[in-house]
Amino acid sequence: MSKMRLLALAIPFASIVPQISLAAEMKPVPLVLTRINETFYQATAALVADVLTGMGHSVKVVDGTHTSAYKAIKEGAADLCVGFWLPTGHEKAWSQVKDSVVELSTIYEGARFFWAVPSYIPESEVSSIEDLTKPSVSAKMIKTIRGLSLDATITTESINAIGVYGLRDAGYQVIPGPFEPWKEALNSAIKNKDWIVEPLWEPYYFNRIYSLRPLKDPKNIFKGRNRVILAAHNGVREKLPKKTIDALNRMRVRLEDITDMDFDINVNSVTPEVAARNWINKHPDQFKEWLGH
Repeated sequence: MSKMRLLALAIPFASIVPQISLAAEMKPVPLVLTRINETFYQATAALVADVLTGMGHSVKVVDGTHTSAYKAIKEGAADLCVGFWLPTGHEKAWSQVKDSVVELSTIYEGARFFWAVPSYIPESEVSSIEDLTKPSVSAKMIKTIRGLSLDATITTESINAIGVYGLRDAGYQVIPGPFEPWKEALNSAIKNKDWIVEPLWEPYYFNRIYSLRPLKDPKNIFKGRNRVILAAHNGVREKLPKKTIDALNRMRVRLEDITDMDFDINVNSVTPEVAARNWINKHPDQFKEWLGH
């Protein structure tokens, strides 16, 4: 092959090398991380922020409702978002943002929505959502089912369940509202040994402090378990150094780990940031591995 031919082949390749080098040497950029203002999301986001800080990024964390957090990541007011439950938990919200947002990494798996009853209610009488319509059960059960905000999947799907399972005819209704009435409904019922059904999810510290039994969902209203992802606005991935993307991909926790941090926040009255740091202090080798140390 002639020297001129070899030179012609070498020039295009040489022009690529600096681009590869520049991508590898990109410096950490400041990031805005939005998170949903519920404690288990906040704990997860605090752990993500610790990883990003460990990789040299400055991170501004912004709390919001489901609606405002998803709006921020869609419009680019936030770079990253914790978090979406996929494929089914937040499928409606994801369909509304997916043209402007990408999955960056999976943080943990196994998240789910469900209805539960206290374990003192005999399983022989109530093991499924369908059992709530039995006259013997309906006569004992509190008919008001407390939900959360109307932009929360657990509320919208609970309202859906009322219709699909024919519970409205038996006198049941879902009342959306803030966290406190939802919490108080369960606390009060357990204290008095009342029969109650509670819309719930995992991870959440209630599953740790109370003896609750998930009800079977034969009509699959709540659609099973999900992976919980870190989402990025379009173009943000390309601004991140490869080492940061690698660290986020190495970051993986268990459902129980998020429950541990959520318990720490709600029972021990620490901030999400302190809960995340407490978890890291108990798992230093795992955290170092995420960072690539």
